[in-house]
Amino acid sequence: MTYKQFELKKAEVAKGISELENEMQKPRLRESIEYEWLVKLLCYLKRLNDAMEPGGMKEDYLALEYLAEKFVCVTRDVTAILAGLPREEVILKGADTMGITVEKNNGVLEVTIPKILPTKDESKPDYLFEPLFYAMRDFHYNCESVAIDEKVMMCIEFVYGEDYDRLLRGDHDNKEVKQVIDAIANFVVPDDSDYYLSLCQISSVGKYSHTKVYVMPEKDFGEFFLKHQNK
Repeated sequence: MTYKQFELKKAEVAKGISELENEMQKPRLRESIEYEWLVKLLCYLKRLNDAMEPGGMKEDYLALEYLAEKFVCVTRDVTAILAGLPREEVILKGADTMGITVEKNNGVLEVTIPKILPTKDESKPDYLFEPLFYAMRDFHYNCESVAIDEKVMMCIEFVYGEDYDRLLRGDHDNKEVKQVIDAIANFVVPDDSDYYLSLCQISSVGKYSHTKVYVMPEKDFGEFFLKHQNK
């Protein structure tokens, strides 16, 4: 997209925001139960638009991503309310759109999250957690049970794209893994205490940045790890 095209798109967004603000001033809409949600959605939309202006946060990519994630979370709720759809259905569709996948290969549960897990306090946890939770639940109940009745190993792999800045990788202990562990372990083991669940975090370099989660009986992990490292 050229700079001129980008400026035209921004002008269209600004016009749309203005028209929406005018529409929301109509009495019939102000009396509706959806009004509060629309106000919240409009607030985030305006903040995103302002962030792209000179002096905004467009160079602060993490702050901009965090704002965008909050906008998406509000949009899910507004969509469910206005369309009269179950919230679960809207979020499950969001998981598919985001590229979250759940599958089983040779007895190993494999979950793909299409981004590197963010560091703590730099993300909106529900942005990833809720779609992941509902994707897990859908697979568990509608495709194949993921429950394992013995001690489990969960291996979280951060796959960095070849062009990923080494300095931005961060430390393993700063990654927001708790939400991911909770969303997956909820369907695999009775609880995620170390009596039932062991945890391993590794990293590698690949064609694009994403996060993989592998879940299997702990006794099978040694063989899996050796094969995985030698692929």
